[in-house]
Amino acid sequence: MIEKTVLPNGVRILTEVIPHAFSVTVGAWMGVGSRDESVEAGGVSHFIEHMAFKGTSKRGPLDIAREIDRLGGQANAFTSKESTCFHARALPEHLSDVSDLLLDILLKPSYDPVELERERQVILQEISSVEDAPEELVHVLFSNRFWADHPLGRPILGSNSSVSQLTRDDILSYLRDSYSPEGLVVAAVGALEHQQVVDLVAPSLSLLPKTNGRAGRVPGAPNSGVFVKVRDSEQAHILMGMPAPSATDEGRFTVSLLNLVLGGNMSSRLFQEIREKKGLAYAVYSYLGSYSDSGMLGIYMGVPPKRAGESVRVAMEQLNALADGLLEQSELSMAKDSLRSSILLSAENPESRMGRLARNEFNFGRDLPLKEILAKVEAVDLESIHLLAKEILDPAKVCLTALGPLTPEELDWMN
Repeated sequence: MIEKTVLPNGVRILTEVIPHAFSVTVGAWMGVGSRDESVEAGGVSHFIEHMAFKGTSKRGPLDIAREIDRLGGQANAFTSKESTCFHARALPEHLSDVSDLLLDILLKPSYDPVELERERQVILQEISSVEDAPEELVHVLFSNRFWADHPLGRPILGSNSSVSQLTRDDILSYLRDSYSPEGLVVAAVGALEHQQVVDLVAPSLSLLPKTNGRAGRVPGAPNSGVFVKVRDSEQAHILMGMPAPSATDEGRFTVSLLNLVLGGNMSSRLFQEIREKKGLAYAVYSYLGSYSDSGMLGIYMGVPPKRAGESVRVAMEQLNALADGLLEQSELSMAKDSLRSSILLSAENPESRMGRLARNEFNFGRDLPLKEILAKVEAVDLESIHLLAKEILDPAKVCLTALGPLTPEELDWMN
């Protein structure tokens, strides 16, 4: 059963009781991420994540590490474009200790100047390492091109310039301005009781003062065209993307199925045509980049440079075929089975369930029962797929970014 409590200052506490679970998983989610940063403060959310376990007003970094080990648990943090999460998993008898640790990390970070400078160097190395990982780099380049000057196009890590210039005061200022109680969601799942969680976290979280919170968001405005970053390499890395329904749009179920048919698994059209039949690529797949108000359907291919143009043409043929309605009921049924299995299997993972609680709260203000989600997946028919494919799989809307010894002309499917 899922329960929700809203504190007077706006903090939301959600729990899902799993009586026979052997663990508890707790996450403190802030509804701010890299898209909410200014250009100058790029990477500040990720910097805050990195500093999460580097000390608080009452615990040093080693104290935190030892406490996690003592509890026999796991603790971590991550940053996305739209949120930052601090989470932990432990045995039910350690729920109180885990909650206290997360609250300490969230509410009383010390941002020790020495630790901050040390972690800055770690992050700068992380940014530099992307240059040595071409498949990762092409995603960064593509995002920047596809979303143009929109914040969604900026890397979560920030840039060398922005991270180098961030000061302790900048970080504290960002926390004061953006980490509002109204934007905080505590999600907990496992062998626990709702009131137990409320009693553990409410005394501290209810003291948080109300703030203006993050600035309002503007939906992304996707770009199109062909962009190439020339680099001498044995393999070319290509990303093609087009606008798609957002994570809150009713079309999200339709585009999820379209993605599976296109390149989401081994029986998909792109995998079969580009890898299995023509041997053009070792890695080829499609994926979704879904945000609260914007979305993107992307295709990645790693191919020999001499066959890059051919690979793009084959991919475009598959896009055109789907836009023309050339989809069999058997393909749709297989995609539904795959998506249904993915949804249900993820429900067995405590961290996945904890994340689903928080994301549904941010996006919809309520829980979406699995029964409701599965019914909407089942309701998608061939006509729905065709209408969406016709709308979004438009060659004029495609943005292509490539990394390798290539020219834009050889990749331009319009020629």
